[in-house]
Amino acid sequence: MKLYASHLFVLFFSLLFVNLVHASEAVVNLHLARPSIADTPNNRYMHELLSLAFAQQNKKVNFLYTVEPMNKKRIVEELQKPNSINLAWLSIPQGSQPTLRHTSLALYQGLHGKRLLIINKNQQSRFAEISTVEQLKPLIALQKQSWSDYDVLIRNGFTVNGELSYAGMTKALETGLADHFPRSVSAITAEMSKLQHQNLMIEPSIMLQYSNPYHFYTHKQNDEMLKQLEAGLLKIQQNGQFELLYNRYFADKERQLQLATRKIFVLQ
Repeated sequence: MKLYASHLFVLFFSLLFVNLVHASEAVVNLHLARPSIADTPNNRYMHELLSLAFAQQNKKVNFLYTVEPMNKKRIVEELQKPNSINLAWLSIPQGSQPTLRHTSLALYQGLHGKRLLIINKNQQSRFAEISTVEQLKPLIALQKQSWSDYDVLIRNGFTVNGELSYAGMTKALETGLADHFPRSVSAITAEMSKLQHQNLMIEPSIMLQYSNPYHFYTHKQNDEMLKQLEAGLLKIQQNGQFELLYNRYFADKERQLQLATRKIFVLQ
């Protein structure tokens, strides 16, 4: 009887150990850089996208954020350290970070490469007459030199003031010291809600577009996690769940901003 009880005791703890191991294997701990503003549509979209992708691999996601927010430069640096963050969604030049690996799916379907212009309301008729990108290039655009758009605009021959603060840029538009401020389609509506008391507007007819795909990045040592994420993303792309999720977050924005009817100036 004692021997039987002993066997039951061993069996119980063996099963408990196996269940604990399996439970551990079924959870993916994602160590992420804390954004400056956590509860935004973009962050909610990414959380749902990651949860949906890993669910295809029968994994649950545990989101763990750093104590302090990080800028893009710091995120890239921290991704390369063994005991720091292990995933980020970024747009960086291909091959610029040889120790990092990324998924293949364009997370925003190219949306982050689309730019609309904030202009002075009094200048709307002037911009309505622009039909080619060459007519736009001599006008003074605004960007910070540290922003990726600054390099794109300079490379494409635009006239750019990169010396001002954000508040300085909006003031320059109001006072006529600058002509337009290209901003991401994904952010411009929220920005304009904060600028509603200024004499500014979203120019209604022009869109700049260039390649600026976002991917999930991780260190090459996290190869197994990346493979699982890649497989999950491809599966939801194939079964239509990715498109449904994207449309839930961004389709209304695309319609409201009338992207399909704008003049598109493609930049390199």
